[in-house]
Amino acid sequence: MSEFFIGIDLGTTHSAIFYAEKGQDTVLKQLQIPQLTAPGRVESLALLPSFAYFPHATEFLESDRQLPWGKVDVIVGALARELGAKSQGRMAQSAKSWLCHTRVNADEQVLPVDGLEEVEKVSPAQVTEWYLEHIVNAWNHQFPNAPMSDQQVVITVPASFDPAARAITESAAQKVGLRARLIEEPLAAFYAWLADQGDWTDSLNVNDHILVVDVGGGTTDLSLIQAVDQEGSLGLERVAVGRHILLGGDNMDMTLTYHLAGQLAQQGTQLEPWQITGLTQACREAKERLLGNIELTEATVVVPSRGRSLFNNSIKATLTQDDVQQQLLAGFFPSVTLGERAQQGQRSGFAAINLDYEADPAITRHISEFLATVEVVPNKVLLNGGVFNAVPIRALLEQRLHEMLGQHTELTMLAPSHLDYAVAKGAAFYEKVQLEGGVKVKSGLAANYYIGVASPMPAIPGMAPPVDALCVAPFGLEEGSEEQMLPNEFSLVVGETVTFRFFQSKGAEMDPIGKVIPSFSVPALDELNPLSIALDAGHYQEGDMVRVILSSRVTELGLLMLQAHDVNSDLAWTIEFQVRDA
Repeated sequence: MSEFFIGIDLGTTHSAIFYAEKGQDTVLKQLQIPQLTAPGRVESLALLPSFAYFPHATEFLESDRQLPWGKVDVIVGALARELGAKSQGRMAQSAKSWLCHTRVNADEQVLPVDGLEEVEKVSPAQVTEWYLEHIVNAWNHQFPNAPMSDQQVVITVPASFDPAARAITESAAQKVGLRARLIEEPLAAFYAWLADQGDWTDSLNVNDHILVVDVGGGTTDLSLIQAVDQEGSLGLERVAVGRHILLGGDNMDMTLTYHLAGQLAQQGTQLEPWQITGLTQACREAKERLLGNIELTEATVVVPSRGRSLFNNSIKATLTQDDVQQQLLAGFFPSVTLGERAQQGQRSGFAAINLDYEADPAITRHISEFLATVEVVPNKVLLNGGVFNAVPIRALLEQRLHEMLGQHTELTMLAPSHLDYAVAKGAAFYEKVQLEGGVKVKSGLAANYYIGVASPMPAIPGMAPPVDALCVAPFGLEEGSEEQMLPNEFSLVVGETVTFRFFQSKGAEMDPIGKVIPSFSVPALDELNPLSIALDAGHYQEGDMVRVILSSRVTELGLLMLQAHDVNSDLAWTIEFQVRDA
């Protein structure tokens, strides 16, 4: 029997856990996570860095890799981040961002991307499973009589995660024994704000629009929440989410890294790839010192070199306050006008297999583009994410938002919860109100979803058969909703491998279920990864076309599922959006 509500922020750069015991006036608490911080040394920390390190066979003694629940072969957490910064090709990172890569399957063995020949590569899904396994073990170590598998668990994902990435996260949770609910990270951050309020209705009014800007280590996530009138009471509804933007604190660290690497190159010092990794960590630490104290004019950055004496062979560089102001503040938060769009850089014909990073680093332009797309001017803003721990960054973005939106509305900044922990805290509070009652934010699907349907058309030389897009799940369709039937019949090919194409809308306008987007307008949609499968033929022959009616629903886990029902028998076929084409 479950005794706790547990919220897990499975972040790009670190993870966190909050929990609450069931009952009245429950207090949200944070779980300290045991992890290796040095060979043979275990400490319990508030955050678990999202890094996995693959040690050399002779690098550690068995006793050096001992955690309270047993020996580990792959090191996860603080020590992994530290060791990975000192050596090339042994550390996997940003696994979460790889889950929704447009060209790489989450089960492909691609990490580490710079892996040494002796390091066996693993998939982003496997790394995600390791992080969750560590979290489960940490919980079970502290609460042996209340295993996490018996508790009410919520895992946060980016609002912009596609259905496949959501399902991979849910699958990883199942493999470590969890049946977890998923919630969007900006929504969780908003729930953390709600948890901190004595009476949230004192801060919001009907028709208020709250922009949630969540800038983490690897991604920028944007969501829009509206305060609405619900039969005379104030209610909340999530009305729009932004696309997946690979832009965050990691980009800022790399900006400073290449700035200093360029300075060293001009002085005749060429850094090796493994030194770039070490320089990045040193720049991150120097950046935090400089942004934490604007009176500090400069910080020394040390790059290790190989040799008998670490200090005699180290390379030193200086990061100045001016570097931070120009490279980060001006580069990532320029002044923009409402309606400006993110810039598209010129693409190279060939590119290394890596993440789909944004060409435009200006976070303010991405915010402007999002608001222009949804055609809403928010009058309240909630900031979240570790980037905003830096007061100069938070103050500058607030200034830019006032410049951008202030001429259209009176803008109010909402006081955020703890920027590093809000998502985990909000996830635990969300689960509490789901089961014990309290204010709920109506959310559901973040876009309209469509499936490709071959359009009836005579053969035309040189032209592929056109494909229309059929809306099978509208924007806002809620988790656990009842099955919805589509109005028309279709033909389904069974018994042989066929390809299903999936699409989603770019805007936040709801299309009715069953609406057909003609083939000429399909390019206006975002195409998701296709699914190639052979559905069991049952009593039909291979390749038969069966008359079916379609139904769709969103499961309690936030996964979108289709069912095709044979009109002439009891046969039904399930088609799940979450499976990627291998």
